[in-house]
Order: sequence, then structure tokens, then C-alpha cells
Amino acid sequence: MRAFGFAFGLLALSALPAVAKEPIKWTVSVSGGSEIEIPVFFKDDDGRELLTDGVSHGTTFSSKEYGVYLRQYGIFDEPDKRPFEYIKEKTSSEGKATYTIDKPSLGVISGTTPDGTRVFYGMCQKRIIVTCFDIAYDKKKQAVLDPIVERIARSFRKNG
Repeated sequence: MRAFGFAFGLLALSALPAVAKEPIKWTVSVSGGSEIEIPVFFKDDDGRELLTDGVSHGTTFSSKEYGVYLRQYGIFDEPDKRPFEYIKEKTSSEGKATYTIDKPSLGVISGTTPDGTRVFYGMCQKRIIVTCFDIAYDKKKQAVLDPIVERIARSFRKNG
């Protein structure tokens, strides 16, 4: 009987994390000339307008819980650059690029900081204007955040 109680206790404890985790809820953010799906924890935390000389270019979001920073914005002042040039500029201070796409209407870059502690990912696409998003997060949370980044990127590409 004691063995049964111990085994039942282990089973109950092992089920706790699965029960405690709720599926991520999503919402839509329209900003900077694009529309993307984002987890509601961004809207619940800290969202700020991106301003340049008093003109709004988009929105920044951050989540202290997940250690993540997201920007969604449009580029209105340099029409001759390729999307990759924009996103490289916006993320180049982040560190070493490990993946890039450079096409006339699409630019993508991802990588890690020089010390390997943070991951960054960014994408710009050109339509009438160039629209972009970029995100940076703690590498320790990569398993949780990579699927979130994939969904954001898929929703962003639907704008094109």
C-alpha cells in the first residue's frame, strides 16, 4: 500500500507541469504598416510607441516574464534600401548572424549575441513601404520562444 501511495504521488507530481501550463493565447497587433499575431503576454506587459522625430513608426513590446523584446515597425524614410539592409542595420548590434535571406522583397536575419546568451530574429518585407519586425530573447528560453517566433513570422509574411 505504501508503494502504491508513493507511485501515485510521483504520478501526480509529474502531471503538475502539464496541468499548470496553459496554451498561449494570441491577439493581433496592427502597427507600422503590418499586422502580426502576437501572444497576449506582450499586450499585457509593456507596449510603447516607436517614435522618430515625433513620427510614429511602430510599436515595441517586452515581457519581463519571458525576457523577450519585440519591435513591429515600418520604414518610411529610406525607400532605396533592400529589406535585408534594413533588418541587418536594426539587428547588427545584436551580434553574429547565423542565418540570412537577402531577396529584393524580403530580408531575414537571425543569430546570437557574441556571448551566446541571447537569440535575435528579424524580418523585413517590401510592398508599398518596407515593414519589419524583430525580436530578441534569452537563449535559455529558446525552446519556448522559437515556436512563438515562427508563428509571428508566418503571420507577418501573410502581409506580403
